[in-house]
Amino acid sequence: MRFTRTRDKILFIDTSAFVAIANEGDIWHSDSAKFLDEIKSGKTTFRTLVTSDYIIDETITRIRFSVGHKEAVKWGDKILSSAVIDVISVDKEIFDKAWDLFKRYEDKELSFTDCTSFVIMERMNIRHAFAFDEDFERLGFKQLPGE
Repeated sequence: MRFTRTRDKILFIDTSAFVAIANEGDIWHSDSAKFLDEIKSGKTTFRTLVTSDYIIDETITRIRFSVGHKEAVKWGDKILSSAVIDVISVDKEIFDKAWDLFKRYEDKELSFTDCTSFVIMERMNIRHAFAFDEDFERLGFKQLPGE
C-alpha cells in the first residue's frame, strides 16, 4: 500500500460506483463518469484510491448480470491490474468487526459487504466514499460525488 502525504485524501470506491461507470444504462452513469474524470485529471485532492476484495467480488458479479460476462471480465481485469487502486483484503479482524457491525444495525438493512467497507474505512481513517449507496452517509461518511 502507498503511503500518502497528510494533505492527500483517500477515497474508498464502492460497488455502486464501479457498476455505474461500467453500465451506461445506470441512472448514475454520467455522474460517475464525470467524477472519475475529475479524479483522473487531478481536479480533486484524492490521490489514493482504495477498495476491497469483497467490493471487487460484488462488482464483477453485478456487472456480469447487468451488462454481461465480457464486460465483467474487462472490469475485473481493469480493477485488478490498476496501478492507482489499492485493494484491501478482508482479513479475520475486518471480518469479525464487520460481523459485529452487521448484527448491531438490524434497523439499517446494511449488507455484510457494506459493513466490511465501513470497518476498512474506519481502520484507515477514510472519510469519503465514491458511492451511490446512502448507507455510507447514514454511518457518517461523506458520499461523493455530492449534489
